[in-house]
Amino acid sequence: MKYDVIFLGGGQAGIFGAYEAIKKNEDLKILVIDKGRMLTQRVCPKEKLGWCVKCPTCAIIFGVSGAGAFSDSKFNMDYRVGGDVHVVTGKAIVNDTIKYVADIYKEFGFDEKPTGLEYNQFMLDIKKRCIETNVQLVDTPTMHLGTDGSRELYTKLVNYLLEKGVEFATEREAEELIIENGAIEGVVVSHKGKEEIYYSSNVVIGMGRSGAKKLMDICQKHGVNYETGAVDVGVRVEIPDIVMKDINENFYEAKMIYYTQKYKDRMRTFCSNPSGFIAAEKHGDDVVLANGHAYKDKKSTNTNLALLCTKTFTEPFNQPFEYATAIAKMSAMLTGGKILMQSYGDLKAGRRSTEERLARLNIVPTTEDYVAGDISLACPKRILDNIIEFIEVHDKITPGFASSDLLLYFPEIKFRSTRIEIDKNMETNIKGLYATGDSSGYGSGLNIAAVMGILAVRHIVEK
Repeated sequence: MKYDVIFLGGGQAGIFGAYEAIKKNEDLKILVIDKGRMLTQRVCPKEKLGWCVKCPTCAIIFGVSGAGAFSDSKFNMDYRVGGDVHVVTGKAIVNDTIKYVADIYKEFGFDEKPTGLEYNQFMLDIKKRCIETNVQLVDTPTMHLGTDGSRELYTKLVNYLLEKGVEFATEREAEELIIENGAIEGVVVSHKGKEEIYYSSNVVIGMGRSGAKKLMDICQKHGVNYETGAVDVGVRVEIPDIVMKDINENFYEAKMIYYTQKYKDRMRTFCSNPSGFIAAEKHGDDVVLANGHAYKDKKSTNTNLALLCTKTFTEPFNQPFEYATAIAKMSAMLTGGKILMQSYGDLKAGRRSTEERLARLNIVPTTEDYVAGDISLACPKRILDNIIEFIEVHDKITPGFASSDLLLYFPEIKFRSTRIEIDKNMETNIKGLYATGDSSGYGSGLNIAAVMGILAVRHIVEK
């Protein structure tokens, strides 16, 4: 069957791209393909059982509306956060399109005033401490949907697309591209052990972080131009809300960037979840990663956020996915397939954490998907040194952060190492093939993924 546009991936880029296509031309025949299930069918057993049962296809990561929209769902209102596609398109078009996406949110019932629009004395004090400690504070306005809020919003949006005739092919994994004479002709997917072929001269790939490795393999096979990008490796930390009170109440999320004194490596905070919960993501039988989310209505007494070290490799090394995966497998080897967790006090003391020592702290973990142990047995020394240095610097901005009550969950890894060569329309060197979102190497947030999907569709419709 032939379509006007195929979206390979039903995340932000695919959903908002499909919305834009229908808005521009209701007669377009559109197909959205995703490895996971439809949004209403994305049910994680952990929500009832309290622990990860290692489903073959993780409902948290895969499925219509994407991994990002199924987690904490923060939408940043500025090009500086969520990716760097502005280096290709320019800053103005990205910010204009972000505002356009925010208007779509409002159209489907989400109309929350972003936090961080006006500074007060607390915020000024935090910014001053950042300056004093050589930390860059990326203080962009942020809307927070929450895990429950995002499900409600995206359910309405997906239902709208269905009503307009957009087709969804779920539980289908991308296997191959059909390319002839330097132009895309279609895609090959697998479904329940059988091969299916869908044809289109316009294919928008937005396979998310989890699909970045698959996309790199496809690029290598078909001559799609790309370069090896960076990989983010770090920890998800959890601390009592009271320590993060000033940041949570005034910024909701204060994104910080720091270059370590010892190695000059880039560290950053990512995806802070006030009163949130730790989540385990299964990327394979022996790759289980830490993540976090927060709800609008359901609250804990802890804040969790990621501390990530960005590493860019040079020749001859060209296996960043394998490198990061090896780290994750080492951790899973120690835990039997769960997240490795250690208190900061035990890490500094050079000893493993035990349930007995954890019981002495002022914090109760918000997940049971962990094994208490020693992170230094799995985390490369350079990365661990950077994490420790960043924690101590963060403590000067947020007193109490570097306490024994800080819990470290390892590993948190962002697989986005493939950086596809694209033009300002998101089109690759293969005619009609577009790369968007996290798997493109230019996105890392809801806002930029949506922007890229929309910009790709606008070019398709113009053609």
